Amino acid sequence: LNVLIALGMGWFGLSNLLQGYEAKGVIWLAFALMQGSSLLSFTFQRYSVALQGMNYVALSNRWGIIFSLLSIAAGSLALWLGGGLVTLVLVMQFFGVVGVFLNRFLLHAVEEGRVLHFRQYGFDREVFGWAWEPTWKGFIGQFGLNGSLQLTAVIYTAYGSKLEVASFLFAIRMLQTITQIAQAPFGSVQPLMARLMAAGDIEALGKLIRQRMGYTLALTAAGVVFGSVAIPFLLQFMGAKIDFIPVDAWLLLGGLTLLLRFDVLCCSVSAIGNEMVYYWDMAAAAVISAGVLLLLGNAWGIYTPIITSTIPLVLILNFRPIRKARSILKSESHV
Repeated sequence: LNVLIALGMGWFGLSNLLQGYEAKGVIWLAFALMQGSSLLSFTFQRYSVALQGMNYVALSNRWGIIFSLLSIAAGSLALWLGGGLVTLVLVMQFFGVVGVFLNRFLLHAVEEGRVLHFRQYGFDREVFGWAWEPTWKGFIGQFGLNGSLQLTAVIYTAYGSKLEVASFLFAIRMLQTITQIAQAPFGSVQPLMARLMAAGDIEALGKLIRQRMGYTLALTAAGVVFGSVAIPFLLQFMGAKIDFIPVDAWLLLGGLTLLLRFDVLCCSVSAIGNEMVYYWDMAAAAVISAGVLLLLGNAWGIYTPIITSTIPLVLILNFRPIRKARSILKSESHV
């Protein structure tokens, strides 16, 4: 399903960007290779999920960082030796896929290898019943959260110039990297949070959540501010063919993203107990974002996709996530 969605978005976005470009086949081949490796990564993601669920978050993340650095180093070496786009994708995606399979060996190494004796495949009706409701609700919620930005980015390829679109897409990728790194203090203790909630220790849970939310938001803000200076400098230093988006546009995107990350973290308080909230609201915001961008086109230049991808979600969620989180953390009897 992920690959089919990506192919649809890629067909629309890349078709617009590649108009008049002679070597289209190279781009499409690189895109196909990335989708193939993504399919493998998603298919075997269960190993890292199991490690995280068993509270080996740091172990999984540590090796993930190592293989990410190896992927970057190998990709840089391939470019330095004169490799093209397809070579770059093959080299970098190879390390990404190997890192996924490494989690299988890590999973068999922890807890005295007990996982080796688990049944690999099978349908459990009771477990499915527990998981189904938060799964479909979470799917809709993630579509709203990620879809608002991704849909507007794809639609913007039909309106912006190639340089504007490339600059905007690069800025989005940098911001996603910052938020993923900043999520580590919160995500690394989610198994512990779930255990505290199941035990009804709301006081300890509240202290832990407030502390880790503070770390995550502070890291996100620091990353945005640092990026406003470092990213343009690095692009210039490397002789990149695109300019970074204007600093005020970057800070606007980062500030609005920071608000959304706060809402997401507040919603995570409910999700710890498998209660998914505001998922239809998030999905509606993604649809509204796409519709508004279709109407506005490129009216405000680079600011159009920034505003349309974030403001609807900020307005629709409003203060409700923090009120919901507060009600849970104030409820001593909540389990």
